Amino acid sequence: MRTTTFGLPGGFTVACDHRLVEGADTVALVHGFGSAKEHFRQAFAAAPLAGYGLVAMDLVGFGGSRGPDDFDYSMKAQAEVLLRALDHLEVERCHIVAHSMGGLVAMEAVAIEPARFLSFVDLEGNLTPEDCFFSGKVAAQPFERFAEGGRRGFQASLSRAGRDDPGMREYAGTFARAATDALHRSAVHTVADSTGPLVDRLASIANACYVYGAKNRGLFPGEKLLADAGVPVFWVAGAGHAMAFETPDALYRLIGDFLGGLPG
Repeated sequence: MRTTTFGLPGGFTVACDHRLVEGADTVALVHGFGSAKEHFRQAFAAAPLAGYGLVAMDLVGFGGSRGPDDFDYSMKAQAEVLLRALDHLEVERCHIVAHSMGGLVAMEAVAIEPARFLSFVDLEGNLTPEDCFFSGKVAAQPFERFAEGGRRGFQASLSRAGRDDPGMREYAGTFARAATDALHRSAVHTVADSTGPLVDRLASIANACYVYGAKNRGLFPGEKLLADAGVPVFWVAGAGHAMAFETPDALYRLIGDFLGGLPG
């Protein structure tokens, strides 16, 4: 694995972990709200993905990636930067695996360049307003209130939860590194986009599936919508929302099996 930071036209700086394998398919990994590329660190050591190239980048405003002051943090704008980063790395076609808010970014990327993506694995990506847990709490505050004290209080609550929960401890750390405008504007866009016909959009994507942590079985209305739309749904035993952190072996085994079973 290499960790690099590179510039893109328009004032973007992109931080990226990657392993490119000549002649092999590549998997692009897209993190969620308040997270960063480190959420997928275990993918680079996962035996089921050993034969694939991997790319995990920080979305703009998160981790080590930053953009111009007028960047609007919409899911489409994030997708456009993701596509340009893949161009920079000379990744022409790839699978895409996206978590939480990252599922919205991935949907936009597939909509812009459908021929580029071989498959889409959506890890508890936003499908309905009920999926907007942390993003909904942030979006509910006016920007000024969030910037002046709401963010500090939210981070304190994450830190308290992290005393007994390693996953929340990691999340508190990545949340603290994100830019304030990135957090708030991304949250607003996430909530707005989650009111759309997202399940139908997912069902229209070739070789797409949806993955839940098994602890969340029966909790979200998207589960029935996915079944009605005929989208394949898989469950990661022992996991909640942060499955790449909680049960990475089980998650990457599932992803490896799914990718390996796709038509050649």
